[in-house]
Formats: sequence, structure tokens, C-alpha cells
Amino acid sequence: MIVVFFALQGAFAIGMTCQNPSYLSERFPTEIRATASGFCYHQGAIFGGLVGPILAYLAASWGTGFAIPMLAGTVFGAVSFILATLLGPETRGKELVPELTVA
Repeated sequence: MIVVFFALQGAFAIGMTCQNPSYLSERFPTEIRATASGFCYHQGAIFGGLVGPILAYLAASWGTGFAIPMLAGTVFGAVSFILATLLGPETRGKELVPELTVA
């Protein structure tokens, strides 16, 4: 079970890191694009550093080994990625303006 879920997690995790820079560059205006994209991109490194201790804690407290906590983390990550993609603004065909407008 751990081999199958680890292989699934590895197969889909590498594709997500390739899309992050292009996805994030469309979300912010030119004045803050580099800073905001870098900030958001590195939040993944910060939260990713917490995965190991959290998985170890859940494996020990649930008494199931690492397979079930890894499955829960993978499903949570996949669902949050899909929701962020579906609920994000569509920029296809729109001109990305260089000025910052505050709503």
C-alpha cells in the first residue's frame, strides 16, 4: 500500500512544481509580480518542511504506519490544488496590465 501511494504521490508532485512559476506570474500585477510570486512559491517550501514531522506524528498516534497519513496528505493536497485551479481567475485572452489597481 505504501509503495502504490508513494508512487502516485511522486508521479503527480513533480508536475505541480513545473506549473507554479507560470501560474503565479499571471496572478499579480507587474509592480509586485516578482515579490508576490516568490513569496507564494516559497510558502510551499515552508509548509513542505512541516510534512515530515506531521507524517511521523500521525503515523505514531494513529498506529497505522505511514501509508494512511501519506494518503490523507496526498488527497488533501490534490483537492486543494484542484479547488485553487477551478476557483482561480481566468486570464486567457486578457491583457495583463502593468499598473496596480486596488479594489
